[in-house]
Amino acid sequence: MGKGKYEEVFSAEGQSEQTLSPEEAVVAIVFVAMFANNDVNDEDLEYLSDMLSSLEIFDNYSTVEMQEVLDDITSIYDEEGIGVLFNTAVASISDELVETAFESAVEVVLVDDSLSEESENFLFALQKALAIPEEIAQEIIDDLVIVED
Repeated sequence: MGKGKYEEVFSAEGQSEQTLSPEEAVVAIVFVAMFANNDVNDEDLEYLSDMLSSLEIFDNYSTVEMQEVLDDITSIYDEEGIGVLFNTAVASISDELVETAFESAVEVVLVDDSLSEESENFLFALQKALAIPEEIAQEIIDDLVIVED
């Protein structure tokens, strides 16, 4: 596995002209975490959709609305790149949803990967970008790593 797009996520300049709601920003951050090191495929998108649908903040979203959110995010990704998508999400997310986004991102990073050094570096950079205190971030990671074992 090469370096992936992790560097691209955190080194990009600028934001998309498309705006994201705070909830869409959560989806975008989880999308970035999932695809920062892989190509986007339908199976992963389906997993992502199912996982996000299980979050309380999306209880009022229909399947169609959830798909529209994913389509919008995929289009920013395709047209402007993963870094611009990430910057847009970070600028759009609300304080209340930052930890939800981080926890969900950790979950997708751990899905097919125990915590490799590369994953750990990504999550550390994500934690910094989202301004999550280190103790809280570590607690979230520890909770999810224990569940995965």
